[in-house]
Amino acid sequence: MTFDALHTVKDTFRQVVGKGADFFVCVKNNASDLRSKLDKHLIRNKKNLQSAETVDHGHGRIEHRSIEMTSILPWQTGWPHTHMVCRITRKRALVRKKQIVSESLEEIICVGSFSINNYSPLDVLALDRGHWTIENSLHHRKDRSMDEDRNRASVKKSGRTMCYLRSFTAMIFNRSKESLSVIQRRISSKIHLVLNLFDCNNISEWEQKHCPYKLA
Repeated sequence: MTFDALHTVKDTFRQVVGKGADFFVCVKNNASDLRSKLDKHLIRNKKNLQSAETVDHGHGRIEHRSIEMTSILPWQTGWPHTHMVCRITRKRALVRKKQIVSESLEEIICVGSFSINNYSPLDVLALDRGHWTIENSLHHRKDRSMDEDRNRASVKKSGRTMCYLRSFTAMIFNRSKESLSVIQRRISSKIHLVLNLFDCNNISEWEQKHCPYKLA
């Protein structure tokens, strides 16, 4: 399981492993004590790090990812179920007309509950890439288009309910080939399209019956 750095909390780590799952999370300044210990551990063990790298081309950019990974133990971090630590470096180049017009460099430190014997460095890079695919396609849309970060609904689990509704809405919008603004106008002006969802067994049936993405 991957989740946002905001949820780097000891109780969350315990809950995930307690339910029989593993976690993999980026550690940022909200858990500065853990980040500091992980960084020092990587430096001390730099001669024994497992490493890998990937290069991807597409959508007008070149992305190079590299990873350095090693094992760690909970007593070394003071955090439960921490057994893997890695440093991931992302280098991105934006290409226009076969020329690099801008470059960026980002370095993150991640921790996981699984043993490094169970996942190769390439496997862990794939986990990181999968997380950011979800982050960009779902969470970014919820944050920017639906202003979720500034919503503070919390009364009687209303925050969780709103989160589910936004995720469901984002999933529907992602299935359309039209732009987000077009679909938002279409759905908001024809609320019966949303209500018709309750008469269908699944989203595919709803799409076939009511053509919600097609402009009238």
